[in-house]
Amino acid sequence: MQLFIDSAERALLAPLLETGLFRGVTTNPTLFARAGITLPHLPDFVRWLRDQGAGTIFIQVWGRTRDDYLRSAAQLLDACGEVVIKVPVTPAGVAAVSALERDGVRTLLTGVYNHIQIVPAIAAGATYVAPYLGRMNDAGVDGIAEIRNMQTVLDRATTTSRLLVASVRTPRELTELAMCGVQDFTISPALWHEMLSEPLTDAAVSVFEHDARGFRADAPVTGRAHQGPESTSSSRDGEENA
Repeated sequence: MQLFIDSAERALLAPLLETGLFRGVTTNPTLFARAGITLPHLPDFVRWLRDQGAGTIFIQVWGRTRDDYLRSAAQLLDACGEVVIKVPVTPAGVAAVSALERDGVRTLLTGVYNHIQIVPAIAAGATYVAPYLGRMNDAGVDGIAEIRNMQTVLDRATTTSRLLVASVRTPRELTELAMCGVQDFTISPALWHEMLSEPLTDAAVSVFEHDARGFRADAPVTGRAHQGPESTSSSRDGEENA
């Protein structure tokens, strides 16, 4: 499984990339606008991401036609080096992705909303295909069911294309899709913190820390203690909190 961070805010990205748990960073024009990043700033931002440990960086093209997309992709690759080129899943976008993949450029078809769009994505050879779960749900579509169908199409086709699910809003949505075989997700920093928020875990940690204060105050253990019936019972109690 691969996790990516969906953000262009350095203050949010730095502590998450430092963990080494994220494969890279996804961006789009909206995220750049929020972060105040324009095209002249982009090479510096990409260098910073790489310095922070981002292995794979996604940047979106602009324009309307196949040639527009190819020109902007060339501009991005020239300025930033090897990045994954994001392209909208339109007729022009699919044609551009086909050309880019033939030239050895990894791509992502973005803005996917139904499983029928997976077929042209496979035909184009897209490395990644990005459905927007939350926006699908907002439009009245059962996003989980639709993405499950997308994964089924990929599983049954002879393809290396992968889903990279975006617009995931709850931890339960992510795990539900993971149980369907989806391998890759891009998530907001807020969702990552929510995934690790569990009151029962917090309570267990508090107990462990309380008991550890007494443990650290004891004399150092110099040898293996004899385990009689009483110590065996105590050990079993501890296993329940392992």
